[in-house]
Amino acid sequence: MEGEGKLRYVAFDAVEIDLDGRRVSVGGRDVALEPKAFDVLALLVQAPGKAFSRDEILDAVWGHRCVTPGVLNRVVTMVRRALGETANHTRYIHTLHGVGYRFDGAVRRFAQRVAPPENPAAVDGEIGAAPAQALPVSKPDDPPTARPPADGARGRAVGASPAIVPAAPVTRRPAWASPRLRLLAATLLVAVAGTLLWWRTNPAKPAVASPPTLVVLPLRVIGDEGGEHVFADGLSEELATQLARVDGLRLIASVSAARAREQGLDAAQLAERLHVTHAIEGSLRESGAALRIDLRLIETPSGRTVWAQSYDRRMKDVFGVQQDIAQAVASALALHLPLDRVAVRPPDPAVFSEYLRLRHIFLAHPDDADYGKAELALNALAAHAPDFAPVHGLLALNLATHFEPGREQQALPEASRALRIDPDNVYAHAALGELACMRDEWNDCMKELRAALARNPTDPIMNSLVGMHLARLGYGEEALRLFQAGYAMDPLSYWAVANLGTQLDTLGRHAEARPYLDALPGLAGKPDALTDEMRWRNAVWRNDLAGAHAIAAHMPDNYARKPLYAAFSAALADPVLWPQALAKLHAAQQASAAPLVLQLQAPQPDQTMALRFFEQPWMFEGKLLWVREYAAIRQGPAFSGFLHRTKTLAYWNAYGWPPQCRPDGDGARCD
Repeated sequence: MEGEGKLRYVAFDAVEIDLDGRRVSVGGRDVALEPKAFDVLALLVQAPGKAFSRDEILDAVWGHRCVTPGVLNRVVTMVRRALGETANHTRYIHTLHGVGYRFDGAVRRFAQRVAPPENPAAVDGEIGAAPAQALPVSKPDDPPTARPPADGARGRAVGASPAIVPAAPVTRRPAWASPRLRLLAATLLVAVAGTLLWWRTNPAKPAVASPPTLVVLPLRVIGDEGGEHVFADGLSEELATQLARVDGLRLIASVSAARAREQGLDAAQLAERLHVTHAIEGSLRESGAALRIDLRLIETPSGRTVWAQSYDRRMKDVFGVQQDIAQAVASALALHLPLDRVAVRPPDPAVFSEYLRLRHIFLAHPDDADYGKAELALNALAAHAPDFAPVHGLLALNLATHFEPGREQQALPEASRALRIDPDNVYAHAALGELACMRDEWNDCMKELRAALARNPTDPIMNSLVGMHLARLGYGEEALRLFQAGYAMDPLSYWAVANLGTQLDTLGRHAEARPYLDALPGLAGKPDALTDEMRWRNAVWRNDLAGAHAIAAHMPDNYARKPLYAAFSAALADPVLWPQALAKLHAAQQASAAPLVLQLQAPQPDQTMALRFFEQPWMFEGKLLWVREYAAIRQGPAFSGFLHRTKTLAYWNAYGWPPQCRPDGDGARCD
């Protein structure tokens, strides 16, 4: 019989799953499930008790395709609903915070469909009998087994008219002599023997545990009277950088760590919002040249203390104390801290303290009101510390990423000095990469940025920088993977969320992009026109014209482009209004020195003006060049000229073409 011996059906409690037929029934009623939801359920129930990491599930079900965390969460929620579970009551599918999911249940497997027994009461008391719903049925070509009625019972043949059957004496046989039970026993013996043979030839592989994920919450300052909180934040960030070197440990970046502290998230909330397994919290007390640092490593979501320690040090020892802490945390988590990259000569404590303070402003709070003063202070610190590479690397990166004419001449010598002192200085490599990108020297650009990322793969800023330029060059899927990595490390960061959301939009995955983009207003902290523009485009691409109109109406009143977005929203809803909207666009473009991004949204965009937009040094919106809805700007000789002019074509010829483009003479044809 075809399929005989294959375990096609899986059952637990009132649930039956037909693996081949891809059907799920609960209590005898079919339950509809999306294909991916069925695949996730089938994966989990066939390995009850096993902890599956998120990556394992994504690999098995989506086949290594990049999928956002929200997609898997939605699918698991769908499965739970199908099984009758709620958010507050999960009987079968349990969330393992920081790991993934596990199915718990008494699973039964069958080669053929199960059916209830003819007389459940007669089976319930049989030793070793399967539950009523789990008895195997006879093959269609087997003769029916005669079952005499019990003493005093009145029976009738199936389909026969009711008739009174006189009671007849029944010769009792021991239970073990029943042909049905002998068949059942033989079946069980064969199943056990087969299972043992299978386990001997296919030993179970141990589940690979996901690495621990840690967030270092900014230290609380006790008795802050002189602005020590900035130093404490910088020290916390540096400690996270040190801990990122621990083999097998994932770190959450400083921006999300700071937001978590500001929001007062407890251990359970840290696990839910940041997907961490552990957190470091503590305090800093500074008194003259003396420091006291109290730290506690806790487990999430339980809040259990894993390790605690107090450090009394002098300010001159602040550089070394981080290494002590990193080693202690690694030991507490049974992980390894490599020693080959530990600095030999600590810097001057005053220089190091000021560097931590300034780095915190530049990297964590670039919109700080004191940013201008911080730039002057960083220049002064670089002059005071000619041999401290981090200062010069940070100065070079600041000059390169806040580009103004003439600053390149200042950035290059600072980056070169940092690399002479320390060839592995991440910020110096990133600065050189950014300067090359601005000149469209894509080979040097990507070489330096990839070098920076290789030296610090856990830095979300490096992931974002490399991802943005890859996206501009057309390598959308590779860029998405980097943005996903950056988001995983910094899930409460505005730019990490914005990059991920806009890249999903670029790839045409507008519904997936929406939750990330809708989260941006809360992360921005204030009305922001750039946020509104991103959300407006997403609403248009989803054909939510009412939503686009509402977003345009709520743009900041002082935003000069607000009337233009309102006009485009109206024209998208009523094409008769396009002439008025385009007239406003033309007038606004005439008054602007730079091309406007709304050129891309016109029904027949000005290709030359639209392509000029992508020749600007601002790279965040460079990915829009590859939006599917903007295919018109990628047609014709003007686009090939753009590719030549920006040296994009030369990079493709040297390093491989993106999947949406192919050579066409001396130019390119891109979908």
